[in-house]
Amino acid sequence: MTRKIISLIFHLLKTVFVFLVSAVILYFAAALVLSYLKTHPPKQDCPADKEIYITTNGVHLDIVMHMENLESEFMKKLEILPGTKYVSFGWGDKEFYLNTPEWKDLTFKTAFKALFLKSETAMHVTFYRGFGAHWKPLKLCGPQLAALNRYIGDSFKKNEHGKLQKIAAPGYYDNDAFYEATGSFSLFKTCNVWVNKALKEIGVPTSVWSPFDFGVLHHLPE
Repeated sequence: MTRKIISLIFHLLKTVFVFLVSAVILYFAAALVLSYLKTHPPKQDCPADKEIYITTNGVHLDIVMHMENLESEFMKKLEILPGTKYVSFGWGDKEFYLNTPEWKDLTFKTAFKALFLKSETAMHVTFYRGFGAHWKPLKLCGPQLAALNRYIGDSFKKNEHGKLQKIAAPGYYDNDAFYEATGSFSLFKTCNVWVNKALKEIGVPTSVWSPFDFGVLHHLPE
């Protein structure tokens, strides 16, 4: 009887292991294929005389906008530092943002919770005095820029008075801050999916779905 129980447990563990490995392979295969498949939004019938930027730290994408391209009412809600010329926006898992300033700080608990459990999210806002040489430019027209402003603004959680909810936690440096965000992070809705969705929302050709930065960057114009 004992041998049968041990055999059953071994078989169950083997089945679970095979399932997990298969799921991981399927996830990465889908991510790779869908990252390189391109969307085909309708062509914009307006002059592309505005410019935004997409930047990456090697893993995580941000959207960067010049101050003149941010809506004035929205700018008033941000505590913009003096001398700021550009503002970048990133969306992601709140605990990951606050507890993992560097990759060496990443723990199994934080990673597991972010990927597999419903988790709170945060907006990471960084204020720049100058232009970043590694930023990837993207031309937009007026209606696209307005739609992007709405998308970013809607990603911030607001209180009953419509104010942004700044998180009482230090930034990574002296030029960034965190705010409460809408939505929840998961394997299927990562920080890069947030950027990819933004591009879809404003009618820019991009990946069908890309949880990694390379998929979005691949479709940006040279």
